[in-house]
Amino acid sequence: MGKFINDIKCLAVQKAVYLSLYKGHKPNEWEPWKESKKTVYENGLICYNDIRYGNSYPNSFFDIWYPDDKKEKKPVVVYFHGGGFIFGDKTSGDPLSVNNGDVSKLLEIVKSGYILVNANYALAPKYRFPVQILQIDELFKYLLTHDEELNIDMNHVCLAGSSAGAIMTEIYATCVCNQDYAQRFDLNPIMSSDKLKVLAIDEAALDASTFNKNMYAMLGCVSGTRKNSPDSDIAIINAKKYITDKYIPTWINASNEGGENGPFAVEAKGVKAKLDEISCPCTMIYFPDENLPHGYMDQLSTNEFAKQAFNSMMSFIKKYI
Repeated sequence: MGKFINDIKCLAVQKAVYLSLYKGHKPNEWEPWKESKKTVYENGLICYNDIRYGNSYPNSFFDIWYPDDKKEKKPVVVYFHGGGFIFGDKTSGDPLSVNNGDVSKLLEIVKSGYILVNANYALAPKYRFPVQILQIDELFKYLLTHDEELNIDMNHVCLAGSSAGAIMTEIYATCVCNQDYAQRFDLNPIMSSDKLKVLAIDEAALDASTFNKNMYAMLGCVSGTRKNSPDSDIAIINAKKYITDKYIPTWINASNEGGENGPFAVEAKGVKAKLDEISCPCTMIYFPDENLPHGYMDQLSTNEFAKQAFNSMMSFIKKYI
């Protein structure tokens, strides 16, 4: 009964958000929202929108952005949006983020000279974890198979995401580095750590013991669990417990929403401690004395701390990609 009630609550929130922000669309669709085409912008950026990367699950589409029309291959940043696994979109970001989300920071990544792959994925509760992790692998299979056609350098890849996308990033990377963990999801990752050079984890939260009621409801929705305990289905997402002596250089950001003991700060500090322990390169950005809500890095154009965080992320990516 608990799982059923939790799903009803999440579905109600999901419906309200879609009616408000995504008029005319449903949470999980098998066809793209827009016709796929090439768009050249005044600033020289080029986008091919809504390319299908898989047929197993809905929302299996990505946009690919190029900094220019030159033909040499460039490193790739693969990015997944947030939204609590129940909403969010590649074109508008995370509605749970401050100011209902913003994707302008993604364009700044492209302006820095990288190719950006910005992808959607299936949403809970209809599609539960680990579907979203399997979709990351489907996307990478598509990119590796079509690297010549897309003109991308798949030997130099950054996997990145915000909020739910950050959770996906951390979990998939752990699967890449720990086959025993991957097997829990019946996954044999197509990517390897010699191709996946760097991670950018923007506000992940994987330790359910730190979740408040609303946050636990959302993560319970995607996991299908009814209880918060070490042996529950939600415990498997706590990927840092499965990080071994091999991991990928990682940049981490945390807002101070919830304070020092909030889910974002606890996760960031926990991952940093683990990676320091195994001597894996890691940078953590955290401003404990500032009032920075969840998704503050989306305020790149107006917030000095968002600018500091973004510049730190780009410097880290440049160093390791």
